[in-house]
Amino acid sequence: MEITNKRLISLALIVGILAAVLVYFYLTNVESVSQELEPTQKVIVAKVEISPKTAITNEMIELKTVKVSSILPTGYTKAEELIGRYAKETIYPGEQIIHERIADDQYGKKHLAYSIPKGYRALTLPYNPVMGVAGFIQPGDYVDIIGTYSPDKNPTQKEISKIVMQNVLILAIGQQTNVDVNQDKAAEATITIAVTPKDAERVTFTDELSSIRLILRPINEAGKASTNGMTKETLFTP
Repeated sequence: MEITNKRLISLALIVGILAAVLVYFYLTNVESVSQELEPTQKVIVAKVEISPKTAITNEMIELKTVKVSSILPTGYTKAEELIGRYAKETIYPGEQIIHERIADDQYGKKHLAYSIPKGYRALTLPYNPVMGVAGFIQPGDYVDIIGTYSPDKNPTQKEISKIVMQNVLILAIGQQTNVDVNQDKAAEATITIAVTPKDAERVTFTDELSSIRLILRPINEAGKASTNGMTKETLFTP
């Protein structure tokens, strides 16, 4: 009787193992058939929450396999297409990353913050055609800034004109951040430049205490000139 029970238990174990194997192969076959009926593809999704105006890094994204029918038309499939780009809106974990949520060149031109070089700040000054080389200065140009100080507002105790900054990037004229020959000249009441925080203080101080002129630099000339400034005593000095 005991031997019969052991045989029954062994038989049950064997049947159970066979059943498990059959179920495994059945499920594998079902999955294979499902793949054939509806194939899958890997897409890029957010691994963590990505805030607006954040540069996307490799650690923020991952590949996820989804059904082709679930892939959004403008989704990304390659990480290299995203690394270094900026999010326009919040992207949540697990969400497919699509083109509409990533800042492109056109979006950057409409949002000044994307045009400011790293380590710099945008500073706006009053602007007029005389100050700005008869209106020939355009966004993307580089200028030098000259301040003319009265005797009581500079260490020399003399009236002096002096270059206070060189090689300054023009970010915008009025609210125009790119070259536009059809721009309304009446809107050009301000000019926005890119400066370091320290130079922002220098230019603001100059703007408050003196008159400012801009001199347009030639393209591809990044060198800086060394000058002593000009006073009435040195005006006619060779």
